[in-house]
Amino acid sequence: MQHQHSLSPIHRSLPAWARDRRLPRPATSRPLHIFLVSLILSYLLTRSPSLYSPRHSSLYTPRPQPTTGPHITTSIIVPTFHEHDNIAPLVQTTYSALPPLLAKETEFVFVDDDSQDGTEEEVERLRGEGYVNLEILVRARAGGERGLSSAVIRGFERARGTRLVVMDADLQHPPSAIPHLLDALEESKSPMALGTRYGEGVAMDRNWPLYRRVISWGARMMARPLTTASDPMTGFFAVKKDAFEASAPLSPMGFKIALELLLSIPKASNPPEVPYAFGVRTQGASKLGAKVIVKYVLQLIHLYRRALGILWHILVAGGITGAVWPAKKGLGLRRRGLGGRLTGQRRGGGLLPLYRNESKMR
Repeated sequence: MQHQHSLSPIHRSLPAWARDRRLPRPATSRPLHIFLVSLILSYLLTRSPSLYSPRHSSLYTPRPQPTTGPHITTSIIVPTFHEHDNIAPLVQTTYSALPPLLAKETEFVFVDDDSQDGTEEEVERLRGEGYVNLEILVRARAGGERGLSSAVIRGFERARGTRLVVMDADLQHPPSAIPHLLDALEESKSPMALGTRYGEGVAMDRNWPLYRRVISWGARMMARPLTTASDPMTGFFAVKKDAFEASAPLSPMGFKIALELLLSIPKASNPPEVPYAFGVRTQGASKLGAKVIVKYVLQLIHLYRRALGILWHILVAGGITGAVWPAKKGLGLRRRGLGGRLTGQRRGGGLLPLYRNESKMR
């Protein structure tokens, strides 16, 4: 009886049926709580990266038009990084493939990420050989701005032409397709025209590695809900400069600037496509690597977030809740089962072992 008097008033006030009952643990993490926390984290962690505005973020302006001869109407933008061996073949084959008048109205704008491999000197050498409409922008490493997308954007700023063509320096994009790309741009109502590796009658080079084919297919499938274009991953396309200048803010972080432009330039979502045979790199090294893939995934997250708005955050939070809550609930059940077994073995069982001990004493 003395032991019973030592119990607290709260314990003495409990009815007899509660002596052997386990009271439920308060649920501290309900699905709604997980959803709300996930929604806030999605908004904070997937905010848009630093954006470029064609109207407010430009660093360069075009040079004056030539004082003698035809004005420049077409600018070919070529991002480069360790592509010294490809510069001369690209310039020579491109000018040879263009009709004479178009060749005179076309310039090259190379944007080099400080390769320090003689690229700048090679451009100067070609100028001395008569290819006067060549320009190169060298972006110093200390400046912090690097990458293919931002290089294309800076080339657009510097371009004198009203029609902008983007192609790689690796000789995989055929110069003979440039006139067809420009014709499609002029004949269509769209401000963009894409070169496509997946058009009718086009076959990939048999020497193109299988893993590159798989990566290309996967990248296209991931972007399929955003655009109807057959090859939004292409690095070979044309765009009107005034359309670029009217673009919504762009993310220069990605590797696939064509996809970004398709979703940012007004009326560009359904462009004409020009099939072309995609060649195999003969000089230099491919830039595809783990970092490029990660940047592409981050670019897709940005584009989906922008396209879906608040629905993006709701879907992310719903997915996290659907994954976390069942796992947390299952873990809680296992812990309670283990706790019950331990309590029964070591303390006599129940939430109120003190009452059970006291009843044994009596």
